[in-house]
Amino acid sequence: MLYIDAKYANILGSRLRNFKQKKDYLWNYSCPVCGDSSKNKLKARGYIYRAKSDLFVKCHNCGYGTNIGNLIRYVDSKLYDEYVLQRYKSGASKHNDHKDIVDTDVFIDTKPIDLQDSILDSLTSIDQLDISHPAVKYVIDRKIPKEKWKLLYFAPKFKQFVNSVTPKFVEPIEGEHPRMVIPYFNSHGKVYAFQGRAYGSEDPKYYTIKIDETQEKIYGIDRLDFSKRIYVVEGPIDSLFLPNAIAVSGSSFDTPYIRGLLTNATIVIDNEPRNKEIVKQLHKYIDAGYSVCMFPESIQQKDINEMILHGEMTADEIIEIINTNTYTGIEATLKFIKWKKV
Repeated sequence: MLYIDAKYANILGSRLRNFKQKKDYLWNYSCPVCGDSSKNKLKARGYIYRAKSDLFVKCHNCGYGTNIGNLIRYVDSKLYDEYVLQRYKSGASKHNDHKDIVDTDVFIDTKPIDLQDSILDSLTSIDQLDISHPAVKYVIDRKIPKEKWKLLYFAPKFKQFVNSVTPKFVEPIEGEHPRMVIPYFNSHGKVYAFQGRAYGSEDPKYYTIKIDETQEKIYGIDRLDFSKRIYVVEGPIDSLFLPNAIAVSGSSFDTPYIRGLLTNATIVIDNEPRNKEIVKQLHKYIDAGYSVCMFPESIQQKDINEMILHGEMTADEIIEIINTNTYTGIEATLKFIKWKKV
């Protein structure tokens, strides 16, 4: 019901920084998910807008997009309960408040963030290298799907490349070496970070360079289909094997952006039931209300790539295993007790 959505958008506005109505069915505010931003409290890049007969939200800083109901629930759970009741009394089913997230820019009259989207110009994507190139051999050995090679880049002198973007290494550079570059794009296709993965024994194994410090370090958000199930894994390479997957890149799975996907995402943590830290983190995610995957004992591999390499399973088979071993709420708590080995 559009009039109910509009009513509660205005009520919600008292809880949102820099909230103001710009015109009929278009409101602007500072996004509570990403903070928008810590440096400038006047920044307001969140929008509530009309799409057909409903209201949706979109942040042009962090890319958070959902319906008005999910934003209300994120900001104020009590107000959300009132909102759902009003929808129900007016003939709208409660289920409609959980409709699939729509990612569109209808009626939004703002420009995407101007990030450095040309930083990759000096690099070559893996799919453009000769088949005999060592970088190509690496992705073949890891069995990374060929259609995903275009998402990966080769930097023959990684530290020099980094310094061309942001001063990180002291000049003159020592210990120069090649690395695979994994760029992170925001929802507008702009690079805001990148990861350098070592090919050999170089230390550290991974460098992660952030260009925009206001962004969460989440890989793959530019390719998400919010109308489908979203799989949240640990590493960017693991995410390349699954459909509609993102990676938290060593960070917590419980971040503002991931919380925004709570009703539509499955947490696929590394399969290490004997690892005290992993067990502790998984318990936390269950308590927070996430749907989580707990692999059966028959799966011995630690992560998705290992399952592909050593388990001789296809991506479709892994998805089937994930879907049939995903739990939430009380069921997840009971399964967790049996799953953990520490």
